[in-house]
Amino acid sequence: MIGILSNRLDEAFVENINLKCIFISEFDIENLLDFDGLFIDWVPKVSGNEVAWIKQVTLLQSYIKSDIPIVIFDRSLSLTKREVDWCKKFNVYFFEPYLNSGRGDFIYLPEWINDCGILIGNEDRHYDVVYFNNRLEWQLKGFEKWIQKYAEIFNNKKVAYATMDISDFNKNKFLNSGILFRDILGLIYNEGNFTVAFDTTKAYKTGYFDPRYLFAMNLGCMPLLPVEHKYFHGMFDGLVISDMKEMDYYVSSFKYIKNVLIEEIFDRIKNEWNEFTLQHAVDVIKNCYVS
Repeated sequence: MIGILSNRLDEAFVENINLKCIFISEFDIENLLDFDGLFIDWVPKVSGNEVAWIKQVTLLQSYIKSDIPIVIFDRSLSLTKREVDWCKKFNVYFFEPYLNSGRGDFIYLPEWINDCGILIGNEDRHYDVVYFNNRLEWQLKGFEKWIQKYAEIFNNKKVAYATMDISDFNKNKFLNSGILFRDILGLIYNEGNFTVAFDTTKAYKTGYFDPRYLFAMNLGCMPLLPVEHKYFHGMFDGLVISDMKEMDYYVSSFKYIKNVLIEEIFDRIKNEWNEFTLQHAVDVIKNCYVS
């Protein structure tokens, strides 16, 4: 039986791995089970994560000396070298969704997509460009560069965004730029034709691709890739943008063929970038437990 400590790993993964799995609840630490392996979705030690961080450390300390295989997926590059060196003494496997982090002990495993296809592909959409991020305040630089600037220059286009984290000052600023706030979080992708797959300088440098943009394609929203995202030009071949003029060219010209372009990217993922597929993630992680 594999114990899973993760808020993001879902039933689709469990169904495909073909091993008995159990999601670890808040109360299991006091009643430790006889696990054959663990999967820990490592959370960083930052404000707001204190309880989750203590829980994962307690879990790791409780099982690591039993020599069961333990998979740690470090999405946030938060494990220190000292922590990694200690874990390496035991049966621990390290994965990260970064192509070029420089951490030699980690195996590259991007945040995968469950379905390589459009689930909602309606053409009657309210907005030309949309954007979603739970923590928009962390991505203000990119948002201002791509979304706000586009709305100001091409004010005939309809632009909207959704987030859980935005100050009243910035909300009013974006509204004055012609960008509508929608309180529907990720479902906003179902209302827009295009989004921009921008990220932080760190993400560009380390080769991290945010799975929100794959989810956007599931909902029929076409991501345009900033040229700074150099590691993924091949996946988005022909859809890389470097300025507002190029962005508006795609938004204005490709509206009615975006679903065809999305399906082409999904085909590319299945055939050339299959490390982003659910099956690849299942195979790689399962191998840690059955090898």
